[in-house]
Amino acid sequence: MVSEIARRLEPETLEQIKALESETGLTLVAFACRSLDPAREERLRTIQAELGPILTAEPAQPSAEQLARIRELESALDLSLVAVRAQGSG
Repeated sequence: MVSEIARRLEPETLEQIKALESETGLTLVAFACRSLDPAREERLRTIQAELGPILTAEPAQPSAEQLARIRELESALDLSLVAVRAQGSG
């Protein structure tokens, strides 16, 4: 399974994510997941290792209510949404 930041989101999808960010006060990152055959997945891991350090973001601590809303939207959009701390927030 390969997960990558979702690209080329439909405008409606992007608006739904932005609306949830506004509603919850959280910063969300959308990931799309797909399966690869094992050989391709191993080649991808090798390439990623050669690219250098992976960018990281500190996870946010959503409340149970915020998490429930995130899960609802994930299910509706068929994406994985991760709540992260916005850069510069404490």
